[in-house]
Amino acid sequence: MKLSTLEEKSKKIVVSVIAFLLFGAWFYYAGWASSISARTVLMPEIPEWTTYLLIGSISGLAAVTGTLYRRPGGKIAKRTLDSFIGWFCLGFGLSVNIYATAAYLLPGKIISYESSYEITYPGPSIGRFSHCEAGLWIEDTNTHRRIELCTNKMDLEENIKQGMKTVWVSARANKIGSYIVSYTFIYK
Repeated sequence: MKLSTLEEKSKKIVVSVIAFLLFGAWFYYAGWASSISARTVLMPEIPEWTTYLLIGSISGLAAVTGTLYRRPGGKIAKRTLDSFIGWFCLGFGLSVNIYATAAYLLPGKIISYESSYEITYPGPSIGRFSHCEAGLWIEDTNTHRRIELCTNKMDLEENIKQGMKTVWVSARANKIGSYIVSYTFIYK
């Protein structure tokens, strides 16, 4: 039974709306996860980039298997390569920042500690072509790693008074890493 033109058009519209909604949801998640990862310090033993590449490779190989199973006529190598690259990119893109979001979402304890700090100009990069006005380096006691937080000169001038040599940090810590909740400059 052949679909009428009106049914075909409505089916295409529904598929397009669903695709745009999924893309929008992924775009929102990517921004949210990126903002979380800017305040997250992961444990040194977390294989972050290895995991991203592994998930991308597994998705690509699964797509190649499906493509070869369907036995495409002609240009098998091109279709297989296209399938692998497309699904590799999709798997890689969906897995970026999963450890940071896991460190944020999984239960843990709230810890507070005193840390020395260092201010750098300019701060960490934001996106591809921009930087924060200033960067605040803090050492996390849970992971024993340093993190550079984004700040600006005005906030630093308001919060740092003469003689404030340390910062009091509150962080949510678990086995994956620490999410820096807040910090306050203090006198030592």
